[in-house]
Amino acid sequence: MLEKMRIMVVDDNTVNLATVEQDLKDKYEVVPMLSGRRAVNYLYQKSVDLILLDVQMPIMDGIDTLREIRTQPNGTTVPVIFLTSKKDKNTVIEGSKLGIMDYITKPFDAEDLQQRIESVFKRLGRFPMEEDELLKRVREIIEDLNEGRDKGAKHKMEEVLGYQINEEIAGRLKNAQEKMGHEQKGAAISMLERVTRLLEKNMNTTSKSSAMPISTGEINARLLYVLDDLNNFKIREATGKVVDLQKFDLPDYVGVALNEVKEKLDSYDDDEAEQLVRDLLEKIKKSNAYQMGNKKEKEAPKDDGSASYHYSRLL
Repeated sequence: MLEKMRIMVVDDNTVNLATVEQDLKDKYEVVPMLSGRRAVNYLYQKSVDLILLDVQMPIMDGIDTLREIRTQPNGTTVPVIFLTSKKDKNTVIEGSKLGIMDYITKPFDAEDLQQRIESVFKRLGRFPMEEDELLKRVREIIEDLNEGRDKGAKHKMEEVLGYQINEEIAGRLKNAQEKMGHEQKGAAISMLERVTRLLEKNMNTTSKSSAMPISTGEINARLLYVLDDLNNFKIREATGKVVDLQKFDLPDYVGVALNEVKEKLDSYDDDEAEQLVRDLLEKIKKSNAYQMGNKKEKEAPKDDGSASYHYSRLL
């Protein structure tokens, strides 16, 4: 799993800092700074991937802060986005001299902020790609190669390599790209399949290290709800339930199958997704863990039924 990119937010208003941190914390590591001086001192020792810098601040405003930042080893080339309540001519001129990447006028919403940040990282070729998205893209490239869509595969490969990717994965992708360039399609596909296995292994290891355990009975129950949503043409709801289920510590075969289900849902192929869910339910029912759960339930003492977990409703 990629480490989160670090974004420094410099603003003298604590409410603004808290709001921006809340908007970004799921995707980025946020470093809040209440003054320009604190930001400069931080960059003397540590680095960040991007700075969101308020222009209107007391004592040391955004422009003066950026001048100081550019004198620090960790601040000479760091991309900066100005946050400003008014985009006046002087701010634009001085900001341009100091290498500003963008301006965001207050007030702004979370979606606009996210898009501006992503735009800057993409322009710099440093936007991170999550492993699940990367896995999806690599599978698409393999499919294109198998179907004879070599030009499309090469274009998709160039797009993928424009993102920030784990060095080990990127090296293998570049190897596959080189083989594609030399018309060694079979070797390229073999390398890409190796990448998919590595990504699947990484994703399973990462999820298991921090995920909560879940019984096969509960997995079965949640999949039945997914199936119900699909039968009622509720793709968005079904996708949400699949994503929630993927957060748990799942058996390997369940994790792999859910990745395939999610891929079909993302492409609105609900028929294929439904069939994959049904196939997975059958595998779960045949598993030792599920059958043992049923056996224990049947042997358990009867009570008033208020607290017992009934596996019969899951079948």
